[in-house]
Amino acid sequence: MQLAIAICILFLGALSDNVGKRKPFIISLTGIILLFASLIGFFHDLTIVLLLFVIANVAYQFSLMFYDAMLPFIAKREDLGKVAGFGVAWGYFGTIISLFIMLPLILFLGDMNSDPSQGDLAYGYTGNPFTFIIPMILFLVCAIPFLYVREKQKKGKRPPVGKLIGNTFKQLRSTFKDIRKHRSMLIFIIGYFFVADIANVIVLYMTPLVTDGLVIGTGGTSSTTFAILFIIIATFSAVVFTYFIGKFGEKYGAKKTFYLVGALWGLALTIGIVLVFTTPYIDIGANIPFLLNILMGVVAGPALGGTWTAQRVMVVELAPKEKFGEFFGFSKLSGKLSSAIGPFIWGTVMLTYDVIGKAAYGWAMISVGIIMAIGIFILSFVQKESS
Repeated sequence: MQLAIAICILFLGALSDNVGKRKPFIISLTGIILLFASLIGFFHDLTIVLLLFVIANVAYQFSLMFYDAMLPFIAKREDLGKVAGFGVAWGYFGTIISLFIMLPLILFLGDMNSDPSQGDLAYGYTGNPFTFIIPMILFLVCAIPFLYVREKQKKGKRPPVGKLIGNTFKQLRSTFKDIRKHRSMLIFIIGYFFVADIANVIVLYMTPLVTDGLVIGTGGTSSTTFAILFIIIATFSAVVFTYFIGKFGEKYGAKKTFYLVGALWGLALTIGIVLVFTTPYIDIGANIPFLLNILMGVVAGPALGGTWTAQRVMVVELAPKEKFGEFFGFSKLSGKLSSAIGPFIWGTVMLTYDVIGKAAYGWAMISVGIIMAIGIFILSFVQKESS
């Protein structure tokens, strides 16, 4: 799915440049998300559930590309870093709301069980429509303010659909042909592929890393509830500090922002690696391993939010104004390819789990840390271009 999105997203980015409007695309795609995610709750057949999820998620991923490309057309150039940071931080505030809703659901309705030895299998709450309809109602309510956003639009009459599509393909061919002229953008796309790997992997494996790798709980018992609380802590930290990373990017530029993000990731990974290799399990309470675990979450939050913020600021720095959407598409292509390959690398390292136990999580974190360091090194060669 990620590879398919990566291929399509380049065309959509160039299309948004040719149309000169992004807001209508975002509103239409949001409608698709609301409809198909709501329908998930009416079915318990796995094939149908996955199909509905894929449609909703593809629409969501496409909408993000238009959303990012909209940034230079709603904010002053001197405010881009600040607005990018605030946008990411505010988005994580929505994550906090969803996590606080999830906790009582788990307590009252029971958690998932995918281990037959622990009782009857239970995969979530499909077949109960309200558990999907209510979140989509919240999604709709939170989307209402977006209807009042005003973006600077391309003046003039929009060409016919056929000509529009033809112009879009011509623009893409031209960019691929002239990509060497945009040397810094090409370097960024390659470097961002490596940097985005760590963000994609940590998002995907945060819960098992906390419950299985760090083994939080009394007597070594894993705790899904604490994993959610850990993610809430990291997300609160992202809300508080990502805005200031945007301000930092506004003042010092995207490249130094990536250096800052790399330092934060390095600190968070170092803490996690040390804990995995030195502690059999971590007791909840006033002890050094537990406090270090909390510190890891506090640092990882702005590192994650800062990754997306730095990406937005750098694309705006490097892209010609008439190709913002297309260049955001290229950066999204890099991120999507990374999100498809990153879990493969993590999963390959985790194949050693049956042999070395939870130390496999430590080696997996070391592997993504090395990949991130390669990406930061490549990004050091990016030179800011006037656009």
